[in-house]
Amino acid sequence: MCYCRAPHHHAIVMRMYRILIILLAGMSIALTGCATLSRDECKSGDWNKIGVQDGNDGRLPERFKQHAKACELDRSDVSEAAYTAGREKGLAIYCTQVRGYREGALGQKYLGACPAQSAGQFLSGYEFGKRIYQTERRSSDVANEIFAVSQKLQSPKLPNAEREPLLQEQSRLQAEDVRLKKELEQLRSQADTLVAAARKKKKN
Repeated sequence: MCYCRAPHHHAIVMRMYRILIILLAGMSIALTGCATLSRDECKSGDWNKIGVQDGNDGRLPERFKQHAKACELDRSDVSEAAYTAGREKGLAIYCTQVRGYREGALGQKYLGACPAQSAGQFLSGYEFGKRIYQTERRSSDVANEIFAVSQKLQSPKLPNAEREPLLQEQSRLQAEDVRLKKELEQLRSQADTLVAAARKKKKN
């Protein structure tokens, strides 16, 4: 049994898992059409609560029309005013610098839901979080590349003419790996400061 291939195997498994999730999501949409709500949610008709959730998820106003279609209700049967009021409450939670950072760090897409007065603070956090997300992805890729080069160097069949270029590539990747880890450490420290400041402000 060889455990040395585990990092590469793990990366492949994770990629296959993400692809499977995307395919299943696509199948779900195809089967349910615009089923944005469950039967119970449609039946309850608590449109203020639904609006709060959509605002908290950073959804656009068009989401209301999708809900109405999903529930097979006439516009007169739903309270768009209650939904809109709820969505504004949800956006007040969503459109913050810390939430922007968290969305960016998770690699989530920003739909442009925040109003002009709060979009700036959300985007400042979002861009910061996205930088962390991209740096983490690059760090993971570099780790896999280092592993692949190391495997080639361990091969007894490797021609001497190819060994030196591989050693240089290994050295370059290891230096990049050190740089990325240091950068991530600094970014995460800044993120901790950002979150701590937001919590302190909330308490006051």
